[in-house]
Amino acid sequence: MTEPRKILAYCDKMFTPSESFIPRGYSAFSRLKPVYIGHTINGSVPQGAEAIDLSSLHGPMGVNGFKQFGMISGKLEQTLRDLNPIAIHASFGKSGAYALPLARKLNLPLAVTYYGGDATKKSNTKNSFTRVYNRRRQALWDEADLILPCSDFIRRELLGKGAPDEKMVVHHNTADPEKFQPGDKQDLIVFAGRWSPKKGIDTLIEALSLLGDALNGWTVRLCGNKPEGQRDAFEQGLHDKLAASGVKVELAGWVPADEMPGHWAQARIACIPSKRAPSGDAEGLPLVCIEAMLSGCALAATRHAGITECVKEGETGYLVDEGDVRGLAESLRKMLMDPAATAAMGEAGRAFALESFNLQKQSVKLEDHLMRIAGLSV
Repeated sequence: MTEPRKILAYCDKMFTPSESFIPRGYSAFSRLKPVYIGHTINGSVPQGAEAIDLSSLHGPMGVNGFKQFGMISGKLEQTLRDLNPIAIHASFGKSGAYALPLARKLNLPLAVTYYGGDATKKSNTKNSFTRVYNRRRQALWDEADLILPCSDFIRRELLGKGAPDEKMVVHHNTADPEKFQPGDKQDLIVFAGRWSPKKGIDTLIEALSLLGDALNGWTVRLCGNKPEGQRDAFEQGLHDKLAASGVKVELAGWVPADEMPGHWAQARIACIPSKRAPSGDAEGLPLVCIEAMLSGCALAATRHAGITECVKEGETGYLVDEGDVRGLAESLRKMLMDPAATAAMGEAGRAFALESFNLQKQSVKLEDHLMRIAGLSV
């Protein structure tokens, strides 16, 4: 059997727990093998994975010389050449900017995946000489061989900023259907995400307060909150608002990625009320949508970012405008009052996700994309 060829998988902060979708994206590779490169390792290295912290490989100016000025030491160059890689795949725009000098030096094709805020935040989209990504952004788009926005929404955001449409291919986020499956369903509504402006949990809390007796017999479980004393002012305000509303909820705290399948398996309804934050930060295509759909949940969500690409109105869930408290409350009320229709939405959502957002299928597509830019037959 032919030995897999290697690619350099650049993510500057490797194996961050909340970004487990990055190594999962390579899980079905058979012809290529990722070698992870970056400057910090923020979590457990997956079993069998090869990872290189580049920090000790730089010259006299160290990491700063590499990031700010694209300086590549002989030691770094030789270490990477010895791997005989055929391409570089960077996750997030900033990592793409850091990887660009490497692609030039090693004469390798470069692909970069955009996930959300890297394409939408004002800090990333303005002109700024002091920020490496902003300074190299146009060069990255000009020289990259492939740009992979995680949703058509992100493609349009990049297009509006000057990225070349002919280089972009939408490559949707995915989840593993082996991990996310329907379980013993309960009368349970689940929200999962950081308690930040982008996630729209403020909209959800207000919507829940309008439901009154419709919530009788149902459990509302909110995941992702921080303990008291660790919250920023925005999150603490949400807790205060929740306490004042009188709505009874379960606060699950931060839930590790490996434990989320159990929560979605129990839930009948997933609520994803995301909206664009004042900073411009927006979702790409929230993974929680796909995880919940694979788990047989109906979705109460907003017309935000890539959510409209995975929620079929009236078929797999309901959609309302961003920040529409009354609309979200009405969506939830309809789901609570018609459990049979809600269950049917959950079943339809799972079928759609299995076809269009299947981890194994998308991983093979990513491998095909990287093979193509490397000039190898698919």
